Amino acid sequence: MEHRTKRDLALINLVSNFESKYEKGHIEYLEEKTLYQLINYYEEERQFEKAIDVVELALEQFKYRSDFYILKARILLNQGNIRESLDTISTAESIAPFENEIIILKSRALSMCGNYDEALSILEQMKSYAMKSDLSDVLISESYIYEEMKDYESMYEVLKESILLDPNNDEALERMLLCTELSRKYEESIELLENLLNEEPYSYMAWYSLGHAYSYMGEYAKAIDALEYSFIINKDYEVGYIDCAELCVQEKLYERAYNIYHEANDIFGPESDLMVSMAHCKIQLGNISKAKHLLFKAVKYDPYNDEAFFALGMCYVREQNWYTAINSFHKAVELDDRCEQYYFELAKAYVEVEDYTKATFNFNKATKNGPEQSLYWSEYTSFLLKMGLYQEALCILDEAEEYTFGADLLYCRAICLYYIEDRKQAISILEEALEEDFTIHRMIFNIAPELEVDREITAMIRYFSNVE
Repeated sequence: MEHRTKRDLALINLVSNFESKYEKGHIEYLEEKTLYQLINYYEEERQFEKAIDVVELALEQFKYRSDFYILKARILLNQGNIRESLDTISTAESIAPFENEIIILKSRALSMCGNYDEALSILEQMKSYAMKSDLSDVLISESYIYEEMKDYESMYEVLKESILLDPNNDEALERMLLCTELSRKYEESIELLENLLNEEPYSYMAWYSLGHAYSYMGEYAKAIDALEYSFIINKDYEVGYIDCAELCVQEKLYERAYNIYHEANDIFGPESDLMVSMAHCKIQLGNISKAKHLLFKAVKYDPYNDEAFFALGMCYVREQNWYTAINSFHKAVELDDRCEQYYFELAKAYVEVEDYTKATFNFNKATKNGPEQSLYWSEYTSFLLKMGLYQEALCILDEAEEYTFGADLLYCRAICLYYIEDRKQAISILEEALEEDFTIHRMIFNIAPELEVDREITAMIRYFSNVE
């Protein structure tokens, strides 16, 4: 980790020094290695304009180096400047007409223009003379064209061929992961990857791809194990740690998820987001004290991490420390005022301290920011019903129908109708709700406890209980 940190600091210092001199117009000669480092950095950060600026400097120094023209063409393609990219490729061709990378880049640009036949024809010609070591990359390039064409069957076949030619081609395996999702060839992909791993058991990308294929098939235990192998083999494969931990959280394996996040943070951190993820695991495990400790550290490393403040608020909710929870939720909202969940939890906290005006305001904000979530509407309605605001609750339910649907909303409407003494309609809506989702029927008793002694309603529930 120390080596990685020093390397990162050296790169940041290099970039900072370059930008300072560039702004002042003090750039003189830059070493070739430095130029590549700067270009790669800006590409990874998706700062394409700055990457182009460095490439132009490189071309001033190395006018006849095809490598820099290739880099420029690639960056222009990433920007969507296809015509300018093709012009740059043409210049590169005049310098190095038989350079494979130039030909591949040209086919990619042509496919992005919709000239699929010409793009495929170029690659087909390459196949006739490409070395076996290069053929795998040619097939990957072909997969991009088929993806543009939405021909996912052909995309799968060329990627399969590429992987069989070069089982250690990480790009082919990454592309296969995308292709598996697009083509829905999950079973075929699993068979391919399992056979590959029998021959190449230390291919971390194959394990990673297999993990996702298992996940698509709902085989989560196998998926977790496969994803874990990806970062056991490659300790620097951060995405393997994160995806594995997230799947563990999905499967409520919080201790295992915590350990994976912890290991990732030791290697790649300290990172505020990883600390927040670790804290979420500790919250689920009931260790609120440890969760708060992690979140305080997360905020220290990144004072603008809204998720850290929100998670702190949830810790205080667990402790029923409502005013401190409200303070934390407000900080989260200040940092991200578009997240409906922040307003929702803020509204519930205000209900607990009996500040109903602010609760109403925040319930309203939650439904406006996340109108497709039936939970926010049903909780808002429940709050209004408990306040005795039956007509207002009905208005909210009418508004909710414009955006979403859910059995929880049907139950709320049934209670509204019951309270305004439209019993016949209330019973009809309740029957519809019970048919839609019987499992959440007890929510009506949480909102309106008196319904537990209503004979007709309890009889309906017994009937649907037997049907279930």
